Amino acid sequence: MKKLCLLVCSIIALQGCSAMMALSGEKEPNLSVVQKGQNKAIVESQPLKPISTEVLSNGNIVSMYQYTMGNAPSAGRAGVYVLLDVVTCFISELVTMPIEMSKTGEVKIIKIEYTPQGDIVKVG
Repeated sequence: MKKLCLLVCSIIALQGCSAMMALSGEKEPNLSVVQKGQNKAIVESQPLKPISTEVLSNGNIVSMYQYTMGNAPSAGRAGVYVLLDVVTCFISELVTMPIEMSKTGEVKIIKIEYTPQGDIVKVG
């Protein structure tokens, strides 16, 4: 009886782990706004993490940003995982949790040069 109770408690504790993992993550930036002539404020409204900034001798500013691709939150995927949990009495967690753990995304870096007024001069 104690083993059955322990098993049931373990299953309840694991409930929805993959679903919660599917709902978390980092939103991908819209890189179409990163183009010559665009303003720095618009670029920085995207989910980009500044990692360094340097002022050049001509007054221009070079900033490097880090972002993650392939790890966006997905309500649809989370919904499917919850449905699978209910239908399989949480046995699907043995498959869906490793799938979600492998979705770490790819960290990328972009270098952008701005004028002193904040307009993009060069990307890359």
